[in-house]
Amino acid sequence: MAEKLVIADLEFETIKQNLKTFLNTQSTFLDYNFEGSSLAILVNLLAFNTYYNAFYMNMMANELFIDSAQVRNSLLSHSKSLNYTPVSRRAATAIVNVAVTPPGGNTQSLLTMDRFTEFQSQAIDGVNYTFVTTSAASVYKENGLFTFPLLEIKSGTPQVVTFTYSALSNPASQFELPNDDIDTSTLLVTVQESSLNTSSLVYALSADITDSDANTAVYYLSPTVSNKYQLTFGDGAISKALANGNIVIASYLSTTGIDANKANSFATGSIGGFSNVTVASVSSASGGAEREADDSIRRNAPLAYTSQGRAVTQKDYESLLKQLYPDIQSIFVWGGEDNIPPVYGKVFVSIAPKEGVIINDAEKVRIATEILGPISILTITPELVDPDYVYLKFDTTVEVDGKLTLLTAAQVADTVRTAIINYTDLTFNQFGAIFVISKFGRAIDDSLTAIIGSDTTVRLEKRIIPTLNVRTTYTVSFATELHHAPIQRALKSTAFTVYDASNVLRTAYIEEVFNSSTGVDSISITNPGYGYIEAPVVTVTGDGTGSEAVATIVNGRIDTITVMKRGTSYTSALITISGGGGQAGEASAVVQSKYGTLRTFYYNSNSEKVDINPTVGTVDYFKGELVIRDLTVIESLTDSEDIRISVEPEASIIETQQNQLLLLDSDDASAINISVIVR
Repeated sequence: MAEKLVIADLEFETIKQNLKTFLNTQSTFLDYNFEGSSLAILVNLLAFNTYYNAFYMNMMANELFIDSAQVRNSLLSHSKSLNYTPVSRRAATAIVNVAVTPPGGNTQSLLTMDRFTEFQSQAIDGVNYTFVTTSAASVYKENGLFTFPLLEIKSGTPQVVTFTYSALSNPASQFELPNDDIDTSTLLVTVQESSLNTSSLVYALSADITDSDANTAVYYLSPTVSNKYQLTFGDGAISKALANGNIVIASYLSTTGIDANKANSFATGSIGGFSNVTVASVSSASGGAEREADDSIRRNAPLAYTSQGRAVTQKDYESLLKQLYPDIQSIFVWGGEDNIPPVYGKVFVSIAPKEGVIINDAEKVRIATEILGPISILTITPELVDPDYVYLKFDTTVEVDGKLTLLTAAQVADTVRTAIINYTDLTFNQFGAIFVISKFGRAIDDSLTAIIGSDTTVRLEKRIIPTLNVRTTYTVSFATELHHAPIQRALKSTAFTVYDASNVLRTAYIEEVFNSSTGVDSISITNPGYGYIEAPVVTVTGDGTGSEAVATIVNGRIDTITVMKRGTSYTSALITISGGGGQAGEASAVVQSKYGTLRTFYYNSNSEKVDINPTVGTVDYFKGELVIRDLTVIESLTDSEDIRISVEPEASIIETQQNQLLLLDSDDASAINISVIVR
């Protein structure tokens, strides 16, 4: 008998060796060669059986808990026990205005557009998508037209299924919907009395079991292990029960999810018998999403169970919104007390959508009223805020050992560009992301073994939409310290048009005035001296003017020197300490460019810069904030009709603040510039 059995290590080879060690201790097998004899087959079989069972038991144990379960069926089962319904696919939603023109002489005054009226989108990647109305709408004729304003249409194919209830064959009152691509938000459940009695009652989705009694007409929705959804009805105690012969009618959309996002042009056939129909888009289709992923279920189900359908904490809002509005790439929530300035009684929600960069205004209103409103507590008003995007731009120089690669310089550049895009996709596009230049550089160096090294200059870009033909002050915050770079790499902007002082229209740019308004920021004591009876006089001299400072003494020594006025235009400063009855006191000035001046200029016919407004604004390098004052923009000269301002950050680690998002715009040809040097 072995003195010790080793059972902790469950690797196949280790199990086999442990079995051999055990058998070698038995007197019967002392002279056996387990490697060369046929007994080795039996040892392998025993090891395999042990390994197989250990693996099976380990996986089975994992599936017992939602945080370790890997099989989707297990996750769905756990979510059901937590009263969490995983989000189904979501149809893309667009807002349109529909105008119907009846023929002359028509006296009809009311027109109804039926539920599931179909619209066809323009082709997206060669495919036209069907959109439908999800509820009926009626309007009266005005000025000879029937106008349906702000009509919501969703992408998908209408489905209607019916079930006849029998207490004998279905005592649990459960019915599985046959489609796995359903958008449950479009589900409408109606119960008809019988095949002979067509009177019916619409049942609502149960939101809170405590709000139901024996006569409450609600249904319960839960996932099934086949990735479908199941309707369950009450038993007459918790909510209204079905009666024998009742016909359950479920109508909903089967949808393609994200495919129809961005559709922005629609057409339809006749409405109410009228074929002269005009459809105008108010907002492009958005919000389409795939069914909730396994990782999301694993994360959100416990959070939703904790919140119990009510948003109180920041995490409540995040988990409930991810469940109710799945078109979320990232979300950040903060209370009004943390806002700048504070706004009490509000909660702010910033959503980065999976498609595009912001959610359109119509969709924001729907989220605030239909989703956030019902889950927010009474005294809190939710408000949606757009993400504050900071775009990244890279100028990268790569040195390559030509002996280690057959790639051309252009192919090396393409490889590096792909590495940059992959790195930013994995690292950014999430609230709270941190940019670390050293890790970024490592990702470039690791993209190709022939790369000797690389150097990257990072620029941050903000984009503002100007108010045209109106004098406006713009505040642009990068929320990180900015670098007062050499003039060739200083702050710069894209082109726009303004009128100069002579009322001539100019193509203008914004840039910082080099070395503008530099002052003495602080004074460091290098020797406190001794014997001072009173505060000595501190004199600042240098190439600037206006700096003043005051010294404080403690026990005859200089304790602090406080800068009272920073002064302007210093590039260097000398500190002289005199008087006070003491001696040996010495100090040095710290001159930094905390503030700078912005100007607007244009290029004349000789390509020389000519000022339009030499003091159009200021830049606070420490706060990373620009203020552009009284700027009247006539036209933006970018395709996106914005003004883009780019700067260099001071730090090599950039931490995002609040609802700030770092983003690489892959559609911007100037976002990544790569130079390749072959050695």
